[in-house]
Amino acid sequence: MGLTLIPAVQARAKSAAVLADGLHFPVPRPFASRVARHAVTLDGVTGDLYTPGDRAPAIVLIPGAAPQGKDDPRVVRLARAIARAERVVFVPDLLLAKAAFETSDIDRIVRSVRALHELPAVRGRPALLGFSFGGSFALLAAADPRIRSEVAVVATFGSYFDMLGVIQSASTGVSIVGGRRQPWKADPRAKDVLRDVALNFTEPRERPALRAALRGEAPPGRLPPGARAAYDLFTNTDPDRTYPLAARLDSTGRTLLARFSPSAVAGGITATVLAAHSRDDPLVPYGELLRLKAGLPRARTTTVSSFHHVDFERNGDRIRLVRDVLATWWFTGNLLDTQETFLDKG
Repeated sequence: MGLTLIPAVQARAKSAAVLADGLHFPVPRPFASRVARHAVTLDGVTGDLYTPGDRAPAIVLIPGAAPQGKDDPRVVRLARAIARAERVVFVPDLLLAKAAFETSDIDRIVRSVRALHELPAVRGRPALLGFSFGGSFALLAAADPRIRSEVAVVATFGSYFDMLGVIQSASTGVSIVGGRRQPWKADPRAKDVLRDVALNFTEPRERPALRAALRGEAPPGRLPPGARAAYDLFTNTDPDRTYPLAARLDSTGRTLLARFSPSAVAGGITATVLAAHSRDDPLVPYGELLRLKAGLPRARTTTVSSFHHVDFERNGDRIRLVRDVLATWWFTGNLLDTQETFLDKG
């Protein structure tokens, strides 16, 4: 009895254990649930299901563009850590693992939520937890009418809110949010991913020519109009020109921007939103957290500085490390606590 039975207190205790496991701190958990990992197919979506043994709330864990996808050691460690905190965790196979942006992935996430909601081992409304681009896909899925009322909470870490904002930052080194400029130093990998994404901004028949121009292997002056508009947008260096240049994209490019920008569907997200971001994130600009705060005013946001994108960096100022561990603990606790608030009764 007492405080240990209060859901919020339980959630904070569980989140401390999840954080210790997730950040690879050697903390004994003798009373944690024993976890089983199974390869499953849920409504046609393949992935790994982690179960704690008893009925429990479910979380769909969505990695970013990690080449190993659901088998990435960090993903496996975190999925196990969450499952040991009495959660059913599903990690779906997504094309995003190959840095591909496909609408079929959004559908896979939606179908995963619906299938989990019907599993006998699951109680309450599922939650979505996404990292990097996976968090952005989680927000997109949460706005889908098929699951809008079924998702308890969406938690993102190091994710973007507006795809055009990411393009602005990656090409010019500046995010402009609310009229204020936020400088950003990008990791070369961010630009490589966006260059690949750029090819989808024009018709398939125009993509070889656009690829050659982006690589400097062909003059851009010979590009057809749609491909030239995409080229100008992605090679632009003036942040004030980003949005005017985007207006010149053909229908393929404009549709892609809207389809993969959570900002375009913000009005359809009814779940509680939690978002964390590293101030010096080199792969997704910190300005995207500011855009999310403006677009989803009720979202609860957390800023950290000891993470390299989504990976915890143990070296550095101890006070900063402690502050960030506490902030991440609060973020994790909010996820567990908010989900438990929505548990079905009876």
